Amino acid sequence: MLPYIHRLDSKHLKSIYNDGKKYRGEFGMLVVKEFDKGPCQFAFVVSKKIGNAVQRHAMTRLLRQITIETLKEYGLENKPYKCQYIAFKYCNTYEKLKDEYSKQIRMAFTNS
Repeated sequence: MLPYIHRLDSKHLKSIYNDGKKYRGEFGMLVVKEFDKGPCQFAFVVSKKIGNAVQRHAMTRLLRQITIETLKEYGLENKPYKCQYIAFKYCNTYEKLKDEYSKQIRMAFTNS
């Protein structure tokens, strides 16, 4: 489970999408916006286009687990960023999703 401190409130999603930098991949798009303070926070948007409720929830669980590992791996816990991942293609393979997500995180945090 993603710790509460790293969960992003839904009221920020629209401003992050409009003003943030976007990094598109095969399964989804990572949108990152820098804020003044606070820990790095994440939100996941998995639409009904992905599939039924079981597939959407499975995708969300995979994304949460990968985010927990990514926070530790890249040392993002205390960086003041708000991130939104918008999924638009179903992927139930942990390795494929982690590879793409890691590429997007690297692109987002090495360029900013």
